[in-house]
Amino acid sequence: MTKRIRLPILTVLLVLALVAVSRADSWTTIDYPGAAGTAVWGINVCGDMVGFWIDSDFNFHGFLLQRGRFTSLDVPNATFTQAADVNNRGVVVGRYFDANDTERGFTWESGQFTTIDYPGAAVTRLRGIDDFGRITGNFENEDGHEHAFLLDSSGFHQFDFPNSDSSDIWDIDVLGRMVGDWSNTDDEVFGFTLMDGVFTDTNFPGAVDTSLRGINPQGEIVGVYDTSDGSFHGVLKTRNGMLSFDFPGGFDTFGFRINARGDVVGRYVDADGSLHGFVWNRRGGANGKLEHGAADMAD
Repeated sequence: MTKRIRLPILTVLLVLALVAVSRADSWTTIDYPGAAGTAVWGINVCGDMVGFWIDSDFNFHGFLLQRGRFTSLDVPNATFTQAADVNNRGVVVGRYFDANDTERGFTWESGQFTTIDYPGAAVTRLRGIDDFGRITGNFENEDGHEHAFLLDSSGFHQFDFPNSDSSDIWDIDVLGRMVGDWSNTDDEVFGFTLMDGVFTDTNFPGAVDTSLRGINPQGEIVGVYDTSDGSFHGVLKTRNGMLSFDFPGGFDTFGFRINARGDVVGRYVDADGSLHGFVWNRRGGANGKLEHGAADMAD
């Protein structure tokens, strides 16, 4: 048991030290070769990225980008595969549709796929994984209601934001802090943090909807919000408050994940309507438009 705990803690100490290294701020487009569309959903401290790419027939495939080389990830016999996150041990999680069009979760490690289904659920989606191997996501029963879950060494644990119509946990850090979103019966979406069993409603000021998608060991949170004109923008929460960001020259920016270095990944749409992934390598903290100075944006 002691050996299983030491590695993630040492990893945290290492990456926290790496954060102190000054790096130039930059934005980089990520496109799977020959793809009609690409989105980056996850990144670890080594810079390995995962997400999905769309082929010319509009089929969805997962991918792993590691040391500059793409690997397509397709669950055997699946009609749709999407990779959602990768931890610092190289374990990938995501979701797929099987031959019966049932949505299921998967893990991928060293070339091997494993299906993960919430017991008794009609639908299972895996969203995030930390270095302890704890997995977050959501599931649906036959009634169509979505419930969040955490899968750890003791099994599945269900979570529901109080009085919500649906709940989804997108990410967990090594300290056990989780982020996600919930919706009401009017299909309005709100962000939340979940720490020590306590939910906190956390939304971008003035947004129509907010979804929180990633959290790193420093407690920085990334996500997406939309406005009354129907446009989407990335949101970054740091100790300085909440910031709005957009890929330079792009539209409908989504922030999906943030690693311990503070690098952010996501997707944007260009002027021609094409979907691209991106990585934003930040320099010494957040860059963007500061919308609120308070450290806690809970509503």
